Amino acid sequence: MKDCVRSAWVVAGCLLTALLAAAPAGAQDLEDWQEAELRTLVAAVDAARRGGSAPDGGAITYLPSYLKGGDDLTYVPFTLLIDPAAVSNAEGDVTDNVVAYVAMAEAGSDSSDLAFENGFYAEAGEREGDRLRIPGNLQAEGGDYDLYIAVRYSFDGDAPVEASIDAFGRSSRATVVPPITLLHQRVTIPDFWNDDLQTSSVILTRAVRQLTQAPSEDELARSPYMVGANLVEPRLSGDFTRQDLLGFVFAIYNTGHRGGMPDITIDYEFYTRTDGGEEFFNRTDPRVFDDQTLPPGFDVRQFQLMDGLDVPLGGFPVGDYRLEIKVTDNREDEEVTQNLMFSVAN
Repeated sequence: MKDCVRSAWVVAGCLLTALLAAAPAGAQDLEDWQEAELRTLVAAVDAARRGGSAPDGGAITYLPSYLKGGDDLTYVPFTLLIDPAAVSNAEGDVTDNVVAYVAMAEAGSDSSDLAFENGFYAEAGEREGDRLRIPGNLQAEGGDYDLYIAVRYSFDGDAPVEASIDAFGRSSRATVVPPITLLHQRVTIPDFWNDDLQTSSVILTRAVRQLTQAPSEDELARSPYMVGANLVEPRLSGDFTRQDLLGFVFAIYNTGHRGGMPDITIDYEFYTRTDGGEEFFNRTDPRVFDDQTLPPGFDVRQFQLMDGLDVPLGGFPVGDYRLEIKVTDNREDEEVTQNLMFSVAN
């Protein structure tokens, strides 16, 4: 398979300098009407945390990836796939902007303290199949959490007002609040800040762009998938055709080293998956990162160690596959394995 695999990276054989120790969650400057809309979501999450939540019926799908952040935190870029009905008005029209609120609390805790919270607006123009695709990101220490995500229709500053008269003849006016859809999910965030050899999530890619400077908060809010100094457009589905490239990227953490120089071997092996089990299909040549392949003066304590491939799938018969990625730290005699499942159709 040596001749059909291309590296996804062009600098130092898959090594790119990390511009950011941690990518901050993209904050937004909000107008008064936006803050008012977000308060309705905060209230819905508060009620859910007190035991008043109901299942969202599958209207929101949360798809996270995990990377090492800064200051003992894990950086979590994610994609929300949202049923358009969850952010539509009474006439069935989808809002131009989705209002979302994300909050995380320690698993099972009844404390009012949150490990993370962020409210934001996102354009509702991108789709994944019949779902709206909304990006976001969060940061937290490794651990178990209760994750709450609330979304609603935005009136874009022109919310209708309802007038009513109570039993005593007093009139009142209140801004209309559309239905709110809420996801409550128990999540486990990995801890990359230890001495164990680990990798980030293996992220399927549609495109990768190398950055020369840190992204703005607006850019990070729109494109939160950052691996080292690269902005990644993720591919959310493992379904491919034989005309596609299987592209992916991941980072390697906590390697042993000698004066900053690691000694890492990465093996990629492909297996076909059938109802009866698995069969070995093919492998790439091992990839080695050591003092013979890395630039002179490379220091893993300062630079991000990464790898990734673009694999043309024209030579893959139609079927289901498992890619086994084995990373071996030859200095520490450690190894870690990741598996990537995908399918190939005509």
